[in-house]
Amino acid sequence: MKQYWRNEYFWPGVLILVGLYFLLRNVGLLDWLRSDIFWPIVLIGLGVWLIVRRSWR
Repeated sequence: MKQYWRNEYFWPGVLILVGLYFLLRNVGLLDWLRSDIFWPIVLIGLGVWLIVRRSWR
């Protein structure tokens, strides 16, 4: 089974998503998304994903 979330794919993907977020935010397409709510939700989601992934092994 392939591992899609290996370090060689994960961190570049995170950088791309963060860059897209800031680009779309500066263009004005994400004015409805408040960053003070967005980042904690992302961190909570990442933590839940890490716990679930570990329990599947």
